[in-house]
Amino acid sequence: MAGGVVNDIGDWMLSLALPIYVFTETGSGRDTSVVFLIDLFIGVTCGPFGGALADRWNLKRTIVTTNVLQAFALLPLLAVNHDRVWLVFVVAAAQALLQQVNNPASWALVPRVVTEDQLVQANAAFSAGGSVARLVGAPLGGIAIATGGLTTVVAIDAATFLVIAFAVSFLRTDTAPIAKTSEQSVDDQDGVAAGWKVIRTKPVLVGYLVAQSLARVAFAMFPLLFITFVIVELDGGGSEIGIIRGMAAFGGLVASVLITRVAKTANPAKLMMWGYFSFWFVAALFNNAPYLTHALAVYLALFALSGLPNATSQIGASATAQRWCPPELRGRLQGVMSATGSVGAAIGTIAAGLLVDHLSIILLMNALGFVYLLSGVTTYMLIVRRVKI
Repeated sequence: MAGGVVNDIGDWMLSLALPIYVFTETGSGRDTSVVFLIDLFIGVTCGPFGGALADRWNLKRTIVTTNVLQAFALLPLLAVNHDRVWLVFVVAAAQALLQQVNNPASWALVPRVVTEDQLVQANAAFSAGGSVARLVGAPLGGIAIATGGLTTVVAIDAATFLVIAFAVSFLRTDTAPIAKTSEQSVDDQDGVAAGWKVIRTKPVLVGYLVAQSLARVAFAMFPLLFITFVIVELDGGGSEIGIIRGMAAFGGLVASVLITRVAKTANPAKLMMWGYFSFWFVAALFNNAPYLTHALAVYLALFALSGLPNATSQIGASATAQRWCPPELRGRLQGVMSATGSVGAAIGTIAAGLLVDHLSIILLMNALGFVYLLSGVTTYMLIVRRVKI
């Protein structure tokens, strides 16, 4: 977890620095959007195959190797200048490819390290670490790109990849591939198609994929709609956008602490469901507050409050899937989630871009919130109601 927090700080820095650099050098929103589209495209096309590799390989070695490779994959950024901005896209593609193996392996590692009754607590701890990383990494990325340029960002982010590789190397848990008992060949058992054949027969896993993919639609819509909302409805600018958005991390920290206290008795599927329902409720308050007030303090408080259901839904989702996914399929489940989630993100991104100039921003923000409600209903219908957890 400690290595992950350090690595997340570097990831937040890089995710903020690359688009800023491209936009600063080219002045093109289209070129800047390519950074995000590369990640979505690779997630859709390569996610399931990366998850299959994570199931086939030793998890500890996979995480160590991919993090070391991610550190070296940053080096082309040292040669970037106004005439070689294309190197940013090459690095973005390399990072996205390595993440398709690293992320499923990291997710599958958690239930190999802790017992089943500790999954909620472990995911709450990771969520708290992620909130800390967001609080530190996002502003640090902006400061680094403004003062030291990409060289500083590369140095710090490369160091964070090496830190997590070093930290994971100390694990003593058995992280070898799960032994297979089927009469199929190893290649058939480890394949994407074989994994999907099992996943689709399990209501919990199907519900997880559908609910999380729906949520990705809303998450992808949010950045553009939020910026427009603050500018149009609150007469704000960059400072207000940054301050309000940063408040969610505080709510996420509070949620992680509270869930840790009740982790042993918490039902992860119900955490996921109520997290999404609460997310919709808080979003409705935030989205419609302009009808009553434009006081910045109100929006700071409401957005901080939104961090609680956001963290709750994701902690519950991770623990639910980790508990109910067969151990030998965990990598492939996250690989499929990468693909379906990227499709959802692409839908959300395109929809927001097409509609934001033509419809009321409050109407669009409420539509975004409604997607969270649909995620909660999906969780209830496909998981909570059908499976006793």
